[in-house]
Amino acid sequence: MGPLDLRDQAIVSILVTTAARNSSVRLLRLEDLDFERSVIRFRRAKGGKTLHLALQPGTATAILAYLERGRAAFLPSSPTPDNDPGWLFLSHAGGEPRALTMNSVSLMLTRRYHVGGGSLRCFGSHRIRHATATLLVNNGMPLEEVSRYLGHSSTMPTRRYAQQTPEALGIRAADALTRAGLVAS
Repeated sequence: MGPLDLRDQAIVSILVTTAARNSSVRLLRLEDLDFERSVIRFRRAKGGKTLHLALQPGTATAILAYLERGRAAFLPSSPTPDNDPGWLFLSHAGGEPRALTMNSVSLMLTRRYHVGGGSLRCFGSHRIRHATATLLVNNGMPLEEVSRYLGHSSTMPTRRYAQQTPEALGIRAADALTRAGLVAS
């Protein structure tokens, strides 16, 4: 796997496991990762909030692979503290390493989505954010916790994001009815 693939895989893994916004991911700095405590810090969340979220094992593995085998390709041939801007995810467009732009992340996601057979014209990080919120709610995480996980100050926006599927509602209803003794298990 090449440096670009390693970078993109790490970005997608962060987006899927944290439901972070595009800007929060593309503006991550190296010091925002705490592998020892398994925490990722998003300092540039919406509204200037700082969020500390769990760094999931698979995501940590993807980031470490990018750091070990991919990130150096985006730096000058002789990297020094002076010519490493400290962003986790780099672009070398224009010759100098710099942070990714919002458009570069969106274009990467759309390109990879189309390669995977997707048919929507555009595919951005907000679709992943909605899907992750829905997945969390449908798998039993309380709405209030999902709201905090997303960095929302109330559950109202989270309700719009996270749509319970009929299947998830059916499973929960069956469990509740069984516990109530109304349906045999």
